[in-house]
Amino acid sequence: MGSAPRASAASRVRAALARHRARLIQAVRMTVASLATFWLADALGLPQGYWAVITALIVTQSSVGGSLKAALDRFLGSVVGAIYGGVVAYAVPHHGGASTLAALTAAVAPLSVAAAFSAGFRIAPITAIIVLLSTTGSTLGPLAFALDRILEIGLGCVVGLAVSLVVAPARAARAVTAQAAQTARLLAGQLEALGRLEEDEGPETRALPLAARRSLARLETLAAEAARERRSRLSAAPDPDPLARTLMRLRHDVVLLRRAVREAEEDVLRVHVAEAWGAVAAAGADRLRALARALADRAAPAGDDAALAGAIAAYRGAIDDLRRRHVTRDLSTDGVGRIFWIAFCLEQFRRNLDDLAARAADFAPDA
Repeated sequence: MGSAPRASAASRVRAALARHRARLIQAVRMTVASLATFWLADALGLPQGYWAVITALIVTQSSVGGSLKAALDRFLGSVVGAIYGGVVAYAVPHHGGASTLAALTAAVAPLSVAAAFSAGFRIAPITAIIVLLSTTGSTLGPLAFALDRILEIGLGCVVGLAVSLVVAPARAARAVTAQAAQTARLLAGQLEALGRLEEDEGPETRALPLAARRSLARLETLAAEAARERRSRLSAAPDPDPLARTLMRLRHDVVLLRRAVREAEEDVLRVHVAEAWGAVAAAGADRLRALARALADRAAPAGDDAALAGAIAAYRGAIDDLRRRHVTRDLSTDGVGRIFWIAFCLEQFRRNLDDLAARAADFAPDA
């Protein structure tokens, strides 16, 4: 009797570990990076090794591309801030009061301008302040302290990047396709909800547009990290930018369809073409989900979208039937325009889906 609860608890633990595997691996990387950096800083006799440990933690990101960016930004900003702060500390005597205020202004103002124009320099003003105001800097001298600071930051960057490359390395390209699949599924959910023509949307349906926008923003970040890996010859994956741009266009198509449906007159959409619109929305959602599965599995997608093409043709046929029966004569210009605008958006949507299928095939190894 007691073995069943133990087995159930073990299965729940395994499921939780599998669900949070990526986060746990990232925690292992950060731990290894901090311990390795502390050991090296202590062996090298660096006076403030904790700066190296902190840098290693910051640099150890969830993907190799993220670690490359963090290492470059951290090292470049620290070098510029340490050198400039050391020069100001050496050139502008400061012993408190107005003299320290003047030195601090001279050190921080230019670097703050640089940080405002480039995120890579965000750490530079902080480093300059540390070099300028630290009591250790006054003991060692500003230039010696600046050099130690650069060595500490450099050590943390090297170790953090090395750990990201060696300890269960995570390539951003893999995360790109997974995030793209998630975005496609969210767009499919929106389209499916639009097809139902609900008068009062539930909270889950109302949350879908915001979730899709956030997913697309995350995809852009991952695409930038994957592109950095490609430039550094750390990945042979295809260029992720076309995939991200295609999903942006698809989201724009869904936004336009949502607006057209919401602004369409009740009689035009819900009475005359409701069945045809529901069928085409369902077919589009099915196509998006199929492409999402292909992206998630990194498999070549099915090239046949006959169901969607047929549904679009049926929607156009429903409009033609309205014209043959002279129903459109009794409708407002805006009302007629909306149903034609939906047809136009559907054609653009189908072309972008074909483009998404081609981009998914790029990431399929056997395609």
